[in-house]
Amino acid sequence: MTDQQWEDLLRVLAGERLEPLPVGLLIDSPWLPNWAGMSILDYLTSDRLWLEANLKVVRRSPDVMFLPGFWAEYGMCTEPSAWGSRCIWPENEFPHAGRVVFDYQEVERLKKPDCRTDGLCPF
Repeated sequence: MTDQQWEDLLRVLAGERLEPLPVGLLIDSPWLPNWAGMSILDYLTSDRLWLEANLKVVRRSPDVMFLPGFWAEYGMCTEPSAWGSRCIWPENEFPHAGRVVFDYQEVERLKKPDCRTDGLCPF
């Protein structure tokens, strides 16, 4: 996001009507790797490919505000991993969490995670 796009976003959030109306798209990585010609696993594990994909979309559509910007999420694995869930990483699907609890009574045995140290939370 450019400085001007940031300023425009703040103006819109403050209720100001801008002409032309700015365009913003969610770019939280689900569609980006395949669109950029790479597997999801390569996108998530290569700093170079991650950067190339993000730069490609920004250069392709420079007038679009991509929110939240250069960012990647590990699917729905980050929070569950802190609770002890195994992360499953298919080559070209988003990672997902394995089950930790098979019966609601098992919830009591779970320890509250420390987001500074447990699972993928520190990332």
